[in-house]
Amino acid sequence: MNNRPIGLLDSGVGGLSVVKKVLQKMPHESTVFIGDNANIPYGDKSQADIIDLTRQSVKFLLSKNVKLIIFACNTATAAAMATIQREISQQIVGVIQSGGLLAAQTTQNKNVAVVATNYTISHHAYQQEINFRDPEIKVTELAAPKLVPLIEQDANEATCLEAVKSTLAPIITQKFDTLVLGCTHYPLIKAQFAQTLGDKVRLVDPADQVAQYTANVMERDGLLSTADNRPTHEYYTTGDVAMFNELGSKFLNDPAFKAQHLIKGEDY
Repeated sequence: MNNRPIGLLDSGVGGLSVVKKVLQKMPHESTVFIGDNANIPYGDKSQADIIDLTRQSVKFLLSKNVKLIIFACNTATAAAMATIQREISQQIVGVIQSGGLLAAQTTQNKNVAVVATNYTISHHAYQQEINFRDPEIKVTELAAPKLVPLIEQDANEATCLEAVKSTLAPIITQKFDTLVLGCTHYPLIKAQFAQTLGDKVRLVDPADQVAQYTANVMERDGLLSTADNRPTHEYYTTGDVAMFNELGSKFLNDPAFKAQHLIKGEDY
């Protein structure tokens, strides 16, 4: 048993969709989350820049004595996870491996679409993971650079719906029965995806599988907290604290949600 917290990182507020699933799956666990909103979006940056930014967030989480780190960011998982895993002893759990597995298990007609950031799509991260599970699955990839900024700005439902419809227009006539929400921001507007696609397409949120896999790993390695642990949850952002608090309170349905501000290079 180990009552140290789980660390989670993301380029912004989207990673809270993973935090939510982790808290539901493992209510006795403490968490520390950092959203690097000051540098969002990661999806348009070079791999070297993504690795550097992710490494700084990892450094901060290690300073909080975390027992395991979840890369609650698809772009960071694709660009930086393999490099940073070689640099630290703590186990890292990424969203792409879990999302790829869940997509392969979900599709019935072996036709999957993936919507993600420019970096994740251009490096075919989900295609490789899904085809590793089942080479016969056809994977259609689509970059959606407009969505993350809208979510971070807390755009209204109508604006988000129009953006989702516009984004999916190039692939809407294809015969995929499963769509992977390949950025942890996207589940925050899952309703707009569902409204656009209808009930014939199943939406895959990798966070579901991430939470289950993390629980399995921690049980295997003796890292689960004790049943009498009184969990604490810390939230940090490098960006606008007021906006982060507004979004965090909304997405986690927690009126008491409160984040602290960090400045990279000064606070850690």
